[in-house]
Amino acid sequence: MKSRRDFLKYAGAGVGALMVTPSLAYGESLLSLTQQKAISEIWQDEKLKADLAKAFGEKFKRDIFVTMGSFSATNRRAVVNEIVKLYDVDLSYLEDERLLYTNDKIVAMEAGTFASTSLQSRYDALLNEGFASERDALFVMVKVGVEKITLMQNYLELFAPSDKVTQNILYLIDGAMGHHWAFDRELIKMGVAGGCCEVGSDYCKSPNEYSITYGRDHLSDPAPLTQEQRHSIAHMWSEEKMAHDAFEVVYTLYPHLRLFYNIGHWSEVQHMTAVEELVALYNIDVNDYTNEQKHYDPDVLRAMGPGDYAIDDFETRYSNTLLPYAAKGDIEALKLGCMVEVQDVRDLTQFLNENGANPYIERTFNYLVAGSQSHYWAYHYALIERGVENGCCSAGADYCKDATQYPSGANKEELAMLWNRKKINFESFGRKYAYV
Repeated sequence: MKSRRDFLKYAGAGVGALMVTPSLAYGESLLSLTQQKAISEIWQDEKLKADLAKAFGEKFKRDIFVTMGSFSATNRRAVVNEIVKLYDVDLSYLEDERLLYTNDKIVAMEAGTFASTSLQSRYDALLNEGFASERDALFVMVKVGVEKITLMQNYLELFAPSDKVTQNILYLIDGAMGHHWAFDRELIKMGVAGGCCEVGSDYCKSPNEYSITYGRDHLSDPAPLTQEQRHSIAHMWSEEKMAHDAFEVVYTLYPHLRLFYNIGHWSEVQHMTAVEELVALYNIDVNDYTNEQKHYDPDVLRAMGPGDYAIDDFETRYSNTLLPYAAKGDIEALKLGCMVEVQDVRDLTQFLNENGANPYIERTFNYLVAGSQSHYWAYHYALIERGVENGCCSAGADYCKDATQYPSGANKEELAMLWNRKKINFESFGRKYAYV
């Protein structure tokens, strides 16, 4: 009978797959159990907040609940899922208990249902409290939001400052701060003069404490964006979509390079969603972003197929540069991955330097920078694994980066293995999944 290691070796033979190290071969995570518990608790709290917003939206039909229970909640859950998928986080662990459910069962749980009895009781109590009135529902969302921010701030110390996990958590924290001020405005509109402060002293925050206000004064209407800021948002939506489209094509050409599926199919989609939250927030028509009379329409974005972009230059780059380069072979395709990510970081950094102060745009773009840097190192180590000794540097001097330039994901050879793995069934070994 073959050993587990032999079985994994033969399962990957003949397809050029990057083999994981023995320490990662059996569904193990690079994160410690303490770190996994932190991510699991953040994931569970995102579900709690989203499910409450959805329930309040169905009862009261108020826009703020509907928005936060649908589009915003989907984006935020995806930010956590990106880490859950990459690091194979076990969601069945929480700080104080071990849940008797598999990851798949936890993810599939309907709105308002939770694997943890304590979470279920908390949700039921908060739902009952909020159903008393629209004001009470807003009070509940304020409480949940502030408590969630505190939880995530406490967990930041578990991760290195340059880690992609840290950037994802910071993105979630700042978004939750933006939600806090949105609830504050809604309460004031309803005649609750003290806004969130009426909930209690623990929930009364100053702009210095919660500095992310979606680029607007928390007591006024949305501040208009400059044309440069509108352009940067429209540009980055198209750029993230182009990366997604290109990586999906590469994966169809070279299915043994699983990292193109994992990066393109769910990570770049998440990056598009993060930018789309900005598009929706500032009500921009990315196809005509200079026209402030035209507005965001999600159906228009959903209808744009591969190679179709809001900015014409991307169509040319996609058709005339990316696709022909990808067809040169799998090694050149990996180099293309390096080049796409470097250009992504370059554009994001330029926009961050040029667009002036807007904390929410800044946090979103910094989150995207960290993701692109992590992707860069995945392609770099994938090239090294396939015999290209200098990795991404083989694509040219402009694409040769070091850990000081690209700190997120640097010096972690395991990243290529994480991004390149796929799940196959090993029920006979008594474990649900292993990876090649």
